[in-house]
Amino acid sequence: MSRDRVERRLYPAYFSLGGNLGAPVQGTLDSLAALRASGKPVAEYHTPVYRRMVELVVDGSLSVVELAGYLGLPVSVTLVLAEHLVTDGQLKATVPIPDALASSDGRPSLAVLKEVLNGLRTLVAA
Repeated sequence: MSRDRVERRLYPAYFSLGGNLGAPVQGTLDSLAALRASGKPVAEYHTPVYRRMVELVVDGSLSVVELAGYLGLPVSVTLVLAEHLVTDGQLKATVPIPDALASSDGRPSLAVLKEVLNGLRTLVAA
């Protein structure tokens, strides 16, 4: 009995950054930030991964986590790529609503936890 082989990337994920990181990025993006294309063309020095990121958000927006899934890259690498594209002007970022992420003490808000619990109960009942 043979199993389907999963094709692995033959190079480390950080190679997607292209080697030339340029100026350091600010690190202000969140993994849940929504990214959309700005319409500015991709520069010559951007790697194919940068170009693919812009292609994925031309017709809408995706979060950094979703982009990481589509690209098959770690979220940390995708965050760096996204920061570069936002800094260069090819992508626009919208930060998530703070109330949906955490309360003032940094923990998830009670309203969000209740919604998650209701969703889980619905899944179990189905």
